[in-house]
Amino acid sequence: MAVKNTRPWLDDFVEACKKETLRLQQPFQKQQEHVCRPVTEAGLSARELQSILLKHGLFEPREWRHVEKASQQMERKGIWDLVRGEYQRLRRKWQGPKTTIYIFPVAQCHLPARRRVIVKSGLSFQRCLFLFLTADVPDIGIKALLAHEYNHICRLARMGFKTDELPLKEVLVMEGLAEYAVKSLYGEEQMSQWVKHHRGEDVRQVWKREFVPALELSGQENHQPYLYGERRGRLPEWIGYQIGYEIIDSYQHNHGEDNMQELLKKPANQLIADSDFPLEYR
Repeated sequence: MAVKNTRPWLDDFVEACKKETLRLQQPFQKQQEHVCRPVTEAGLSARELQSILLKHGLFEPREWRHVEKASQQMERKGIWDLVRGEYQRLRRKWQGPKTTIYIFPVAQCHLPARRRVIVKSGLSFQRCLFLFLTADVPDIGIKALLAHEYNHICRLARMGFKTDELPLKEVLVMEGLAEYAVKSLYGEEQMSQWVKHHRGEDVRQVWKREFVPALELSGQENHQPYLYGERRGRLPEWIGYQIGYEIIDSYQHNHGEDNMQELLKKPANQLIADSDFPLEYR
């Protein structure tokens, strides 16, 4: 477990793509073979895992010519060692479970941060997490991303949930806990922009109208519009993420400052009931 040395995987992927280009074959299958198939903890086929990772920030297969340089720069910066040390610190601090961490270049890794669609990204499963990065991400930004994703794993372990069983209320609380952890550890400047995307009163109206009736809804596909919003629907952009953070932030304000170990053990209903987002309206 712990941080996997994915550099050799990336080197093998690039070398395999170099050999195939003369035959005009796409590197899609090579990414599956060298980057996704070695990952066993996610419990998915290489094809299924690749599809999910690409949606969350993994470099595109056609970007293989840039991957070698990006991974070399990441290694020179010491990103694998940085993540290893911070993971060990967080695990001790939160008394968290062991997990496996995979680090890969982010999509558009050859572009400067200001021109990339995604500057950095992460993704958590039950027994592993992924970080998509480049060498230009500041150390504190890498630590904040790791803390967010590892906090999810700690919550899943504490509550005994499987990711495909989560109700919407638990997903909201998980995102709120993770971002509250980032603020507590690294400061508000490291928090995601979505935590203050909308005005407070607007957020509460959407909560009352759209979220309260749907809190038991399960299924990741069903959760997507509630988290990310609907372009032409009744759910504003990033609304679920902001609600999740405000649930935890207001719970802490109303209830007193619990440490993260205690928060991770509290049921979603309790956290919500003692926040500024009531479960019932009269």
